[in-house]
Amino acid sequence: MLDILRTHPMAIVGGVLEKNPFFVPPEEFLLELRAREKARETPG
Repeated sequence: MLDILRTHPMAIVGGVLEKNPFFVPPEEFLLELRAREKARETPG
């Protein structure tokens, strides 16, 4: 769920549309996903 939240610049909090403090720009998010995938592929 956190990754979903991180991909949206705005979020509804308590019924109010707010700037999302957890937002990560797409380029940075994709780099993190690729690093996670690579870490999973690396044994031990």
